[in-house]
Amino acid sequence: MSSLNLNPVIVIVAFNRPESLTRLLESINQANYKLSKNVNLVISIDFQDSEKHDNVVEIARNFNWKYGQKEIITHTQNIGLRTHIISCGDLSLKYGSVIILEDDLIVSPNFYNFALASANAYYHDNNIAGISLYAYEYEELGWFKFYPCKKNGDTFFMQWASSWGQLWTDEQWSKFKQWYKNNPNINKLNIPDRVKNWRKSWKKFYIAYLVETNRFFVYPYESFTTLKDGGGIHAKEDSRQNFVKLNAGNDLQKFQFSRFKEEGLSYDAFFQPTNKKVFIEKLNKAVEIEFDLFGTKEIKNVKADYLLSMKKTKRLIQGYSHIFIPYEKNLELNQKGDIFNLSLKQDFFEKQRVYEKGRKLYNIRKIYSIKEMVIVVFYRTLFKLFSKILNKNLS
Repeated sequence: MSSLNLNPVIVIVAFNRPESLTRLLESINQANYKLSKNVNLVISIDFQDSEKHDNVVEIARNFNWKYGQKEIITHTQNIGLRTHIISCGDLSLKYGSVIILEDDLIVSPNFYNFALASANAYYHDNNIAGISLYAYEYEELGWFKFYPCKKNGDTFFMQWASSWGQLWTDEQWSKFKQWYKNNPNINKLNIPDRVKNWRKSWKKFYIAYLVETNRFFVYPYESFTTLKDGGGIHAKEDSRQNFVKLNAGNDLQKFQFSRFKEEGLSYDAFFQPTNKKVFIEKLNKAVEIEFDLFGTKEIKNVKADYLLSMKKTKRLIQGYSHIFIPYEKNLELNQKGDIFNLSLKQDFFEKQRVYEKGRKLYNIRKIYSIKEMVIVVFYRTLFKLFSKILNKNLS
């Protein structure tokens, strides 16, 4: 298919949430499609013997789609979310490209214009295996605030599959399916253990595919979808960390797409900058450095000899601050401090003492778990106590 003729089909993945489907349909109905003459819609509904499922089917049938043709796929037996998403991805082979929207999403008015432009921009780039419409504010492995480096473009690249609004072209999907059909053993691949342990997940296979083939998803800095959880298969209640600000550009917004080879815009499967070669003063040479800025990488996942991490080390080469954002800028600008440690990977400890962990968590922006809240309170209490004693002794 010619990249000049890509006109992505919108595919909605539905199941048993009538309110969610209604909200998403209203959302796409209010979007801007001025750059496309014909936009087709597919609503794919997994089976469940329930009144809610019947309501979903009725809502889909009664929905008036005025921008193109509407097709409804009603599965006659329950196939589960993983198989359902795979079947929807297969529609890219029929239509050339598809936008996959699960029914717990809301879209920006400009979502289609971004999808259309990005599909055409990256169609012939073999490094790209998918395009996200969602932009993370917090990464998924520890819910740390995520600050991707921004230069002149509207996009960056990451070895992390998007599941909250994504686009696949026929070329991207066919390469993944060929890999997927070979029943890959993802346990041997360098992806987070947490991802490997996801049950009934298509996404863990796509992340593994990205890593093994060294391909990337395109991500926008501004989100064109946001998540509204509640009552789903994997989410039983609303998750505030997933709610993001939607792009509010006008109908004629122009997008500037970053080139894949542009330095400093690629991230690995741990939401970390890909390895960089940096001159280190104390070593008097340039070395390849891997990143673990949130402490979410296990040492077994680190491939480079040198690591920059918030973990504690027994042989510190140099410590760096956290005052510059993105955090990797502190290394590039040689901003010394005591938050991030540069060391040989074998010199890091996997576990941190409670006080030290509390200090690092306090200084790094994230959404705390209850356990982390307790650790931070413990650190702050001891810190204030020590400061009070020190000030008293000095006075």
